[in-house]
Amino acid sequence: MDQTVKPSYRSLLSLSNYRMLLASQVVSALGDGVYAIALIWIMKEISGSSFLMSVLIASETVPLLIFGLFAGIIVDRGNKKRIMIMCDIARGIMIAFIAAMLMAGLLKPYMLIMASFGAFFTPSRTVAVRTLVPGEQMMQAQSLAQMIQTLVGLVAPAFGALLLHYDASYAFLFNAATFMGSALLLTLIRSRPLVEKSSEKLDRSGFARDFKEGILAVTAHPLLRNLILYLVLINFMLAPTTLLFPLIVGDSTELALFEILFVIGITAGVFSLNLLRRMQRIVLLAAGIALMLAGLGALTWIHHLYAELVCVFIVGLGSPLANVTLQTLFVLKVPQETLGRASSLMKVLLEASRPLSTLLAGVLILSIPVRSFFAIMAVFGMIVLGLMLLNPSIRQESSDLPSPGSPGTAGAVQEKLDA
Repeated sequence: MDQTVKPSYRSLLSLSNYRMLLASQVVSALGDGVYAIALIWIMKEISGSSFLMSVLIASETVPLLIFGLFAGIIVDRGNKKRIMIMCDIARGIMIAFIAAMLMAGLLKPYMLIMASFGAFFTPSRTVAVRTLVPGEQMMQAQSLAQMIQTLVGLVAPAFGALLLHYDASYAFLFNAATFMGSALLLTLIRSRPLVEKSSEKLDRSGFARDFKEGILAVTAHPLLRNLILYLVLINFMLAPTTLLFPLIVGDSTELALFEILFVIGITAGVFSLNLLRRMQRIVLLAAGIALMLAGLGALTWIHHLYAELVCVFIVGLGSPLANVTLQTLFVLKVPQETLGRASSLMKVLLEASRPLSTLLAGVLILSIPVRSFFAIMAVFGMIVLGLMLLNPSIRQESSDLPSPGSPGTAGAVQEKLDA
């Protein structure tokens, strides 16, 4: 590998195939941002109660949990480019169907459960990034992807609120169009590894073997194995946020402001990663989680809109410190040939706690003030974070990892992968 090329955003964007993949993300992120605010508001409008809303949000995760168990196996064996294109087209068609049902007044809550095709797209994109981007530029790739998504997210909530003001169906139609645009951009990628697929027949024994390899790819690394355990618990604490935010705002405009300040916070967090690049990754991860919990906990006592927006900004600030760091560790430490399976497994594990947590919150909200949940989330989250930092395996393994910006980072990680 040529070590003379210094990892930078410029050298990363010189990769034409990666540019196409990133462009597709820009288009779909804009649509997803509009769709997210429309979906939450429509859920609130159709359900009419916090409990029914929690059931709907929890149900949205179920298809991902079911399909996610085997999606990674299909991705690792199949044509990754084709899978991403087909997923985008399928999601575009289904969301256009939702818009049609909404315009006709026939929309039912169960029609909003759209997570199944995303179960195949996410591992495909993870493998695509690992295939198209050299290991030494992975931190830049993850940061840039987060930056693009958040910058687009500044526009999306405001645009979504505008479309909701006229007609919610416009938001769904817009999202359907962006999925089609994303699929078109993906067709422009020219990479042989992304279209190659395994010639080995997938039977029951092969499926079981591949599934086992995906589990081992994650559990073989003490750092990943222990981190995921604690992050599942923290996700359990944070899952009700999707339910709670719409319940503490007065209208869709305030919800859009929450989304915008959250995205501004994420943007600031992404830029701060470059300034904090010499810190150990585990420290960045812990700092990000702590900021998110602190911002959410403060919402227990803060009721003024502008002060609430500051809290949401702090939550957003911590998000990329945690997410980008975890994604980089995961992509670099898992062997590429099992990355699709391992990515699906991690997604399923991290999302598995959401339905139970959201349903539990929906039940408890009937007897506990909504604001109290933010304090509960923060306290229990901090306890889990403390246990994570005291874990000997995590402390030992993380001390062996160089910081993201230190010399030899890529080589050190590659040596661990080759070992």
